[in-house]
Amino acid sequence: MVVAPSDLTSKYFNTSQVEAASTYTTTANLNLRKSASTSATVLLTIPSGKAVSYLGTYGSWYKVSYGGRTGYVSSQYVKVSTASTVTTASSKKYTTTVNLNLRKSASTSATVLVTIPNGKAVTYLGTYGSWYKVSYGGKTGYVSSQYVKVSTTSTTTTSSTKTYTTTVNLNLRQSTSTSATVLVTIPSGKAVTYLGTYGSWYKVSYGGKTGYVSSQYVKVSTTTTPTTSTGTGRTIVIDAGHGGNDPGAVYGSTYEKVIAFDIAARLASTLSNTYGYNARMTRTNDVYLSLAQRVELTKSYKGSAFVSLHANSSTNTSYHGHEVLVPTGESYTTNPYISASRSLGASINRELGARIPTIRNRGVKYQNVYVVGKNSVPSTLVEYGFISNANDRSHLTSTTYRQRMADATASGIHQFMSTYK
Repeated sequence: MVVAPSDLTSKYFNTSQVEAASTYTTTANLNLRKSASTSATVLLTIPSGKAVSYLGTYGSWYKVSYGGRTGYVSSQYVKVSTASTVTTASSKKYTTTVNLNLRKSASTSATVLVTIPNGKAVTYLGTYGSWYKVSYGGKTGYVSSQYVKVSTTSTTTTSSTKTYTTTVNLNLRQSTSTSATVLVTIPSGKAVTYLGTYGSWYKVSYGGKTGYVSSQYVKVSTTTTPTTSTGTGRTIVIDAGHGGNDPGAVYGSTYEKVIAFDIAARLASTLSNTYGYNARMTRTNDVYLSLAQRVELTKSYKGSAFVSLHANSSTNTSYHGHEVLVPTGESYTTNPYISASRSLGASINRELGARIPTIRNRGVKYQNVYVVGKNSVPSTLVEYGFISNANDRSHLTSTTYRQRMADATASGIHQFMSTYK
């Protein structure tokens, strides 16, 4: 796609109510436990029908707060609250990693409202490209997303951590600097435990030591991907963008339609073979399809979700990164599944950001896109990077990275579908 220069889910959890909702209601008398385990200490029993505040997902558990206590509940016994409003009091909590300017708008040239000290908690309100909208000290504004991290507590160490694998012999350093003391050199192919992101660095633990490594030299361990067939045969419609006499974005001998088709084929294979979905592609060769035909195929295939795959381009070669497009709330959108579409997009975006940190995460964006806004199922469009940018192009033309893109997208789709009914 060529553009002008310019983010919870178990089978009993309904995502269709409020986008990015953080308030849920129990569907049974439910134990709030100290950690994400049925053998963990019960802090209290939450009565059925009570509202809890969502704080995070840990496998089949949700971290929530209720009655002044914070703990873990089984995700299958909570649902999105049907109340029409969701207050910002239950928004996610993030912590700054540097002294950070809170700006009036999402721009480095915008007015600085206040400088937030390093280590201070801010309340997350939304994502705007590479910026977060947050509140701090009674003021609301925008901060660069790379300098905040999700606040964590010591009780979540074993249940919320991700496992990554090194791709080279990698120095574990005392702080986030190439001049910092090397604690140990981690051999290539070794598993490390992810603890947080700090700009272009990951905080990890390895061999009893905790420190920082360059994020570009680690990848998500493949063992984190579910390998059981849990798709229950539902159909995912995969739309490889462009095709035939419509090449999409072009850079030299690099064609968007070729990239999109290759990732789509890989995605279909992963969805079918790893997760057990019935994956259907809108095109199985280099043929042109109109936007209306692509939407109509979703109905013909009796699809449960639709994902369109693309690559970006711009006359400004400095533009880079992946992004996910979801429906707007404008009259253009006739898709009845706006909230679910946004949840699907957010899930895919989250997996791409975690698994391919060497490409900038431009976030989830609301745009009037025909195959998304005019569809009849949860739908989203993924832009995997800019063909016009050298770094992105090196990823897009790499079969290794195309497979990672497909795997990340499949994981995001599965995480959404696991809770969507």
